[in-house]
Amino acid sequence: MAFDYRTPGAAALAALLATTAAPAMAEEVNIGVILSQSGNYAFVGVPVVNGMRLAYDEIVEAGGFGDNTVNFEYEDNRSDRAEAVTLVGRFARDADYDMIVGPIATSEAMATAPIANEMEIPMFTTATSPDVLAIGEWIFKSTETADAYMEPVALYVANELQPESCFVVGIRDNEGYVTQRRIVTDLLSSNGVEIAAEETILSTDVDFTALSTTIVNTAAPCLFVTAPPETAANVIIQARQAGMDPETILLGDSGMGSQQFMDAGGSAVDGAYFPASFVIDATEMSRQFAADYEEAYGNPPDIWAATGYTMMYVVANAVANAEEISREDLRAAMAATSDIPVVMGQGSLSFDENRVPHMGGVVMRISDGTWVAPE
Repeated sequence: MAFDYRTPGAAALAALLATTAAPAMAEEVNIGVILSQSGNYAFVGVPVVNGMRLAYDEIVEAGGFGDNTVNFEYEDNRSDRAEAVTLVGRFARDADYDMIVGPIATSEAMATAPIANEMEIPMFTTATSPDVLAIGEWIFKSTETADAYMEPVALYVANELQPESCFVVGIRDNEGYVTQRRIVTDLLSSNGVEIAAEETILSTDVDFTALSTTIVNTAAPCLFVTAPPETAANVIIQARQAGMDPETILLGDSGMGSQQFMDAGGSAVDGAYFPASFVIDATEMSRQFAADYEEAYGNPPDIWAATGYTMMYVVANAVANAEEISREDLRAAMAATSDIPVVMGQGSLSFDENRVPHMGGVVMRISDGTWVAPE
């Protein structure tokens, strides 16, 4: 088969198909996609779906699913955990479905993974916490563990910027953010940064007047916020309005690399440091993906668009390499994922023996509304 190497995924498809053990006969594959395209986690769900659709079109055109016909059914659980449980249950109990992609949040994944594991259907989630993988061998995640992707930026702040202390804010109703808060707090304190105070909020909170006063009164030269983008931006804006020192070091999670965070925060979030699993200029593949994504959707891709794009390629690799199209064979093919060319991290993705993905990451900083590498 000839490949057009002008397309961003062509190299990935060539590598994918070069190692493919073609199934005995063409089969139909049905995959249920459960991603929040509205509600609190739409900032993840919308670009993930966009990235998946872009990759799907490329893969189909290049024959990356082998001779199989792959159908994706997209459902919006509206950032509602109960709705995610219902949808995962529906797909898991329907023998016509071979895999589930989603849901988004760790809290949603922790509630739904036991269903997928018990019903023995592969579930590929964007959850950040490694705890979801401990539920069983049928669960996979597309995000590196928090200790892997948060460590570089926490150590950069501690060792390069060297603030004496840091004020920590994190939401308490999502396990992924709780884990990120714990990891960064431990890394900062173990590297000589005193934790001035640690406060928790809810993802639905919007009034941070009292919190902002506490932040200002503490006068910590560093502020770490781990929360959904708009919420994190709101905390920073209100803290600045309350009189926070303009030289305060801002530190956050990967959500600070989203367009939603920069749009919501404007100049107030300029200078924020965050971990990036996706940098447009990292590779030729990532640059081409970014150009094609912007042409398709009218804006540059963020980390979650790159995540969706990457997830589709991982799924394609599993479908193309499964001995037969069955839940068990797809699970085995997913577990065997190794050195798949992707647009994220250092350019390739592998699952380890615990199904933890490894891609690598970099520290980035917001400067005048764009991402830059710290000087």
